[in-house]
Amino acid sequence: MTERELIARLTEKLKGSHVLLRQGIGDDAAVWEWNESEYALFSVDTLHEHWDFDRTYHALRYVAYKAATSAISDICAMNGEPLFLAVSLGLPQGFSAAEVGELYEGFRRVEDKYGAVVVGGDISAARDLWINVAVFGKVERTRVTYRGGASPRELLCVTGDLGGAYAGLKVLQREKAVFLQNPSVQPDVSEYTYIISRQLKPEARCDMVRRLRQLGVQPTSMVDLSDGLAAGLYALAEGSGVGFHVYLDRLPFHEQTEKVAHLFNMPLTTFLLYGGEEYELLFTAPLQAYEALREEPQIHIIGYVREDEQLLLEDPLGQTQEIQLLSWDSYQASRPSEASP
Repeated sequence: MTERELIARLTEKLKGSHVLLRQGIGDDAAVWEWNESEYALFSVDTLHEHWDFDRTYHALRYVAYKAATSAISDICAMNGEPLFLAVSLGLPQGFSAAEVGELYEGFRRVEDKYGAVVVGGDISAARDLWINVAVFGKVERTRVTYRGGASPRELLCVTGDLGGAYAGLKVLQREKAVFLQNPSVQPDVSEYTYIISRQLKPEARCDMVRRLRQLGVQPTSMVDLSDGLAAGLYALAEGSGVGFHVYLDRLPFHEQTEKVAHLFNMPLTTFLLYGGEEYELLFTAPLQAYEALREEPQIHIIGYVREDEQLLLEDPLGQTQEIQLLSWDSYQASRPSEASP
């Protein structure tokens, strides 16, 4: 059973309604009435050692930073602003006070970066280290953005670049394997610093939420790319009842990502479509926003919304193929096939 199937089954057992609730299970964050002009937002994320991070190359402060980033990213996907964090830790036997302090150094960096402050949490014993971060945020009622809302012929856009986090992970895994075989060999990853940072210390795109506001662009639907571009496309398609036409040559990527694809003899599209852990934003916008968006260096128009429900990828020769629903599955702790899509 996949994570999506499990969530669907569990949702059937819940009431799922409240007089104040405007959006429950099924989007990046829950939404409820707060005051006359704003909605409150809530989301939660958990990282588990061995499943979501490897302490061989993940410094504890970066593990904490990443855990908070993944939760804050859900608030960004609702076009909102993070306010408060509640942190729960599962600590294995022998975990020292100094190590806990390093985790909280990471949370302090999150406070400095995003302005969201830690207001409490919980600590318990655990077999392996895990970190749970709940985030509370807010959004103006007129600006809240859901996964549903895209209409045919609208622009399809993505922030930043794609595939870097997965490419960075591939490099780190390779260097770990070399180290385990010969501990005297010191890794040299100087030519991959950008993509490694994408894996170890990803950033939520609160800056893009603010930039869209400055540009006067209101997204009609939006999702974050924690599970990859393909999964994000399917989430928006299901939420809006539409399809998407994506142009392969418009997908943004860093040169280091392409280099890793060649190094591991893997299709670049595997990284761009199915990598995940990006925390970039995928959104749709009205055609009228084209002039405001087309010169933005961190926003890329990669396709358009289709009238039917097909999800198609068009290559530079005009050949199209269906985009498969493959992504990281946190319930099964599995990554998509590395075969060409």
